[in-house]
Order: sequence, then structure tokens, then C-alpha cells
Amino acid sequence: MTEPTFQATGLRVRGARPKLPRMRAVLLEQVRVTGLALRGAALMATALVALVTLFAVSQVLSRGADLTLNAWPTQLPGLLGALLPIAVWARDQYFGPAFLWTLPLDRRRHALAKVLAGWVWLMVAVALFALWLLAVTAASGGRALPPEALLVLGSQPAGGSPVDPGALRTVSWAPGLMIWALPFTAATAPYLLGSALVLGVRRPLRWVIGAVLAYTLASIASEATGALDWAPGRLLRLLVESRYGLDALLTGRIELLSDPVTLTTGKSVIIWWSVPDLADWRTATVLWTGAGGLALWAAVSRHRERRRA
Repeated sequence: MTEPTFQATGLRVRGARPKLPRMRAVLLEQVRVTGLALRGAALMATALVALVTLFAVSQVLSRGADLTLNAWPTQLPGLLGALLPIAVWARDQYFGPAFLWTLPLDRRRHALAKVLAGWVWLMVAVALFALWLLAVTAASGGRALPPEALLVLGSQPAGGSPVDPGALRTVSWAPGLMIWALPFTAATAPYLLGSALVLGVRRPLRWVIGAVLAYTLASIASEATGALDWAPGRLLRLLVESRYGLDALLTGRIELLSDPVTLTTGKSVIIWWSVPDLADWRTATVLWTGAGGLALWAAVSRHRERRRA
């Protein structure tokens, strides 16, 4: 007499909407799973850091010199941020029907959760890199971010001619604690743009190779026709060398503000065209991070649910 009751209950259970997991639980699980997927890359990075550490220690012991941590940012965090999305999504098939999209969560939210999980591990890697720099500096007896004496010229010499030492002025520059935030923002914007590329197109590597080949061919054509200031070169300079370009994002324009020159005395020195201003980096960070966020949203929107639940 109870069999129909059990059958009705089973039908109600089968027809009920399953309870969706909380976003916090999904994110924590994605952080764990993504960390496991990145173990191989982490081991290779650890081995490389160990080799560099041994080299630095050997230099300190053989020469007896300290290693000073200066304020010149490296482009390594930006490169790491641009390449990490490839490792994060390497094992996932995210176009078409795949196991990734059978989970009880909206596809866009799931993709954003995985991107956020990769960003968490990216920030961990950048923080460990900064701590490693501090540890090597402290172990060698060096100083961390001491004030820098910059030789400022104000304008580039014509035709690479020797520079008169009397035309240089010495400026003391102390970047402040804000310089420590630069590696984290320099890694974040390329990571967002790289994630947008990986999620937005089916074969991102082909797009990258195609863009490089197209730029190369356009540059060769412009040089052959004598139009050296044609669109490809101007576009590249705009994206990289402009006030809020990639160099401002990755290095605070420090990379392009200095250059080695030869003085009239025959001595080679590093001179600066102007004193670095972190305001350019802050504006570039807002622009590039905002562009990366918009591109990422457009990319994950391609994976939105097509059918109603």
C-alpha cells in the first residue's frame, strides 16, 4: 500500500531543481584544483629560482660584493601574467560540450571563478618573487630600494653623439613604498588580457602567430615602400611607448626613460630623459586593467547558457 507513495515521492525528487553550490565553495574548490594543475609549472619555476640563487650566492662569495635591490621594475611579472592563462586552461575543453560545462553552475560564473583562482595563484607567485628578492638582498648585506642618484639630461642627444658632463644634473629619486605594488598590477592586467584571449577564441596560439606574422609583413612592406612611419610601427609605439602604454604598466616607464650613453670624457653612464613619475603607472594600470576586465567579460559571454534550466 505504500508503493505508490514512494513512487510519487521519487517523481517529486527527480523533478525538483537541485540546490546550487555557493559561489564561495566553488571558488575555494577552483583554487585547490587550479593549484594542483599548476604544480608542474611551479616545480620548474622553483628549480629555476634555485639555480639563480646559487649563482647569486657564488657571485657574493667570490667578489665579496653586496646585492642592492634597486627600484627598477622587471618585466618578469607581466610576462608571467600573460602566459599563466595558457597553463590554467591547458587541460580544459571549454568550447562545445565538455565536462567543464556539466557542473551545476552557470558557465560564465564558472569561467570567472576559474580565472579568479588562477589570479590568486599568480599573486602568490609574485609575492614569493618579491620575498625572494628581499631575502637575497638581506643575505648579501645589501640595501632594499635605497635613494637613487639619477643623471638627468632632459633630451636625447642627436645622432647618439657624446654627451657633455656639464649638461647633466643629478637628481635624487626615492620611489617610496608604492613601488612594491607595481609587480602585482603589472601581472594582473596581462593576466586578464591573456585569459580573455584564451577564452574568447578557439585557437589562441594561431591568433598570436597570425598577429605577429601580419605585423612583420606589414613592417617589411612599409620599409620597402619607404613609409617608415606607417600604421604598424605607429600602432606598436602607441601601445608600448606612449605615456600610458605597456611600458608604463609594466615598469612605470622606467624602461624607456633611461639609456646608456658615452660622455665626452669617454666614460659610459646611464642617463635619464626625465625623473620617473608613478602617476603614469597608476593611470596606465587603470586603463589596461579596465580593458582587460571588459575583454574578459566579452570572452566569457561567449560561453553563456544557451538553454533554460
